[in-house]
Amino acid sequence: SPGVGGGERVSATMEANRESAIDALTKARAKKDAGDHASAVRLAEKSLRICKTEEAQAFLDFLVKFGPGSEAAKAIDRVLQAADHYAVLDVAPDADAPAVKRAYQQRALKIHPDKNHAAGAQQAFQRLNEAHNTLSDPAKRREYDLKRPAASGSAAQAGPAWGAAAGWHSKPQPQPRPRPPGAQQP
Repeated sequence: SPGVGGGERVSATMEANRESAIDALTKARAKKDAGDHASAVRLAEKSLRICKTEEAQAFLDFLVKFGPGSEAAKAIDRVLQAADHYAVLDVAPDADAPAVKRAYQQRALKIHPDKNHAAGAQQAFQRLNEAHNTLSDPAKRREYDLKRPAASGSAAQAGPAWGAAAGWHSKPQPQPRPRPPGAQQP
């Protein structure tokens, strides 16, 4: 009968599409492992166009959430590119112990390798721990501050070494004009 033969063709076509989708997804995973994020996304999307599967959708969601340019990857980059421990924690050099602890906890939630699967999460978390351990111990912090290039100053004197990396951009403050000797203050 004509109905039975047509159903077999549809079933065979669906199975071929499913196999093609699985093949595209396998290639997408290989591209991700090789570090080619753009190709991995393209192949995962192709897999979904051919045959929508939960597995392909979950993989694409993962790529979008943790791939380059994602918020997760940006959080990792901010820590890895920070100029010093203060920038890693995004605190001012005069931050007290509770502020250091709060900053550490907030950053740890965002970059812990168990939660953030972006490239570099392990290294960023190690750097975050190092910064926290150093800045939360008064003796280690004093020693660290003495070794810092801008150790003897305020945030303005520290300049881009920590301020720009932390996202704090202050305008230069106008300096008062020197008064001639013997002039009175206004």
